[in-house]
Order: sequence, then C-alpha cells, then structure tokens
Amino acid sequence: MDDVQTLVDRLKAAIQDETSDEEILQLLRPHLGKDSKVDERIAESLGTLVHSGAARLLLRMSEASPAKQVKKTIRRSLYRLKGKGIFVQEISVDQGKSVFQAPKAEPSKGFASGIDPIGERLLVLVLPRAGRGVTVIQAGVSDTQGLVNFIGDEMTRKGFRTFFQGLREGFSFPLVEMEPSYVGFLITRAYPLTLEKKRTPPQEYLHLKTEIDRIKKDHERPLVYSYLHEDEMLEDERWLRRAGDLLKADVFAGWEIEMEQIQPYADAVLEAEGSRLVLNPVQKEARVQEIYHKALSELFSEERRVLYGRRLEEMAYILHKLGRQEEARISLAAAIDLKKPMNPFQPNPFLFQLVAKSIYLLRKARHEKEVREPSLIVKP
Repeated sequence: MDDVQTLVDRLKAAIQDETSDEEILQLLRPHLGKDSKVDERIAESLGTLVHSGAARLLLRMSEASPAKQVKKTIRRSLYRLKGKGIFVQEISVDQGKSVFQAPKAEPSKGFASGIDPIGERLLVLVLPRAGRGVTVIQAGVSDTQGLVNFIGDEMTRKGFRTFFQGLREGFSFPLVEMEPSYVGFLITRAYPLTLEKKRTPPQEYLHLKTEIDRIKKDHERPLVYSYLHEDEMLEDERWLRRAGDLLKADVFAGWEIEMEQIQPYADAVLEAEGSRLVLNPVQKEARVQEIYHKALSELFSEERRVLYGRRLEEMAYILHKLGRQEEARISLAAAIDLKKPMNPFQPNPFLFQLVAKSIYLLRKARHEKEVREPSLIVKP
C-alpha cells in the first residue's frame, strides 16, 4: 500500500505542477486496471485534490476502468469535486458508457498590448500542446515595419503562468485578452510588410507560421467593431469633441510626432511668438493656430490618417477590455472621423491636439537644454 500512496503523491504533485494530461496518464497507465482496490484508492484520493486536472484524470480513468465499483468511486469523487466548484460536464447514462464526458481540449489564448508612440505593440499567442505543455509566441509588431521581433518558447502550463505574471508586471503597457484568431491575423498581416520593407523576417516565425495560420482567421474590420457600434459614435458628436483629451490618458503616454517632422513647425511657433513685429496677443495666437493647421495638412496625408485611424481603433479595443468604456468610445469616434477628408475648419481633435502637444514638448525640451547649457555668446 505504501507503493500506492507514493503513486498517488506523484500524481497529485504532477497535477499541481500543471504537467500535461498525457504525461500524467503515462505515469498512471502501467498501474491502471491491474487491481480494482488500487484503482479505487487512486480515484478516492484524487477526489480530495480540488483541481481541474484531477477531474480530467478521473474521467480518463473512468474510460479505462471496466470494474463497476471503480466507476462508482470515480463518480463519487467527481461529484465531490463538482461540489467544490470544479466543472465536470455530465452526459446521459448509456449502456456500458461513462456518465461523464471528458472536457474539450484546452483552447488557444491570445493577448495584446496597447500601441506605443511609434506604432509597435506586443502580441502573445498561447497554443496548447498535447503532452507538451504550451507553445508561447511573443511577436513585436509594427504597423510601419512589420515583424520587429518574434520568439516561440515551449513551457509547462505552470511555467507559463509564472512567465505571464512577470510579463504583465514588467511590461510598460497593459496586456489584455484578445481572440487568438485575431492575434494570429495581426501577426500574419505583419509578415508581408516586413518583406515590403526589405527586412529579414524572424526565422522562428517561419518555423511556427503553419501553427499560426491554423488558428488565424481573416477579419474584414478591426475587432473593436464586434463590441462597439459605429452608429453610436456617428450619432453622438460629444465623443469626437472629447478626442483631444485622449492624450492625457496613461495608455497614450509618449504619443507625439517624430522630432524631425515637427521641428519646422515648432521653430515657426517660436519665431511667431518672438517676432519683432508689433502683434497683439490675439494676432499672435491666430498665427500659432495657422501654423498648427499647416502642420496638420502637411504631415497627415490620407495614408497617414488611415494609419492613425487604425491605431485608434486598436486602442479603442484595449480601452474597452480595460473597462474604460468612455475612453474606448472617444478613441473609436476619433478613428471614424479620420476616414473622412481633412476639414481645415474643423480638424480632427485628436490630431490637432497631437500637433499642439508635440510642438509644446519639443519647445519645452529645447528650453530645458538652454537652461542646462547657457550660451557663452552675449547677444547685443
């Protein structure tokens, strides 16, 4: 009997360590069906371990054990686990068949981060492996460069939980759940862009491409439209009017226009404010606004507006999953507005504020540099 207890302890330890079902079954199989008393003791002991893995193993034992008393003990243990909150799916009793049905195979999982200031984000795919834990795919995806990095690792389920907790705690952007088919779609869509930019695609992606293709589905529209309705954004103008406030949100931290692009307009604002011409404050403000509008028209072509519109759609999904519904609607309203031609009299509030913020930050940085490094040249 000591040998039986040792086996039970090993089974429980393997379940708690998230060892795959197939590996645990291989550990049990040599002992199963030889002695009904041993099978009963194993089944009874598993009923004390409140873990879904114990329920799955009991179901597999039920399929393999012909003895009625063993099946009765298994049913009793399963009911005990069910009473403690472990899900067990019952099926109708049929002649010679188990009264329980094994759970479906564990589904794939997907996660995504928000988008950073240069259009990059992290995508994570978790693909279960029969007898081998899970394959964890991490893809760094850029909407202008394609796949910027790609890693595929084999992990135990317990190892993945530890890894993912560390990833969430150490990553600067929130990670939210996302449909695996859509994550796969985003990863595969980045691949041709990588080639278009004449960049070498990550070799690990080529090794795992078939696995990703197996779960991905083509999506005609961004995923957010499955949760938020476009008509609501179009019918209520208050969402768009508040779009400029998005840049105050933490998830948009760091969003600004590249320095080399915004530099000429920041210089023009500085020149306008320091002009020797006699301009009253209203005239100066009008000149600054004129510079902002010029930046909008010159920096945001139709192609670039589409790019920012897509970023805002993806960010709307992130905000929705974070439970920040108002911000999600505002982000989507701004994205929808970017599908329209540029209106010089009523520019997109998000882009307008992005220009203003970018100019302000550049001027602030320049001022701080001048304070740190004062010029030795004395102006007349």
